[in-house]
Amino acid sequence: MARVKALLRRIPFNQRQSSDQVIVIDEITIKPESRELWIENNAVALTPKEFDLFFLLAKNPSRAFSREELLERIWGADFYGDFRAVDQHIKNIREKLKKAGCPFNPIQTIWGHGYKLRGKKKTNE
Repeated sequence: MARVKALLRRIPFNQRQSSDQVIVIDEITIKPESRELWIENNAVALTPKEFDLFFLLAKNPSRAFSREELLERIWGADFYGDFRAVDQHIKNIREKLKKAGCPFNPIQTIWGHGYKLRGKKKTNE
């Protein structure tokens, strides 16, 4: 069982089957099936990696992810880049959310560790 779980962790997040649940966190709405992110009535254009990263954080809002874990889950176990790629993607997401009118910064930096999402999550099925 541990081997199967380890193998599943190595599958990049974007290659796993996505949920058709709509996730709502405060003013942010995430539609995984159509890979859309909305702030109130404003669509936010995210790259595929940015969307995967934000969606992973949104699915686990109270969990802090390390940069290494985010790299493994989003980019895959065979990614040989720098973990600062996560920082750059987070920065890009924050800027895009701010431009779209997000009234708060939903991504919280956990210094020395990584990131987590803050806000009240409501899941609509």
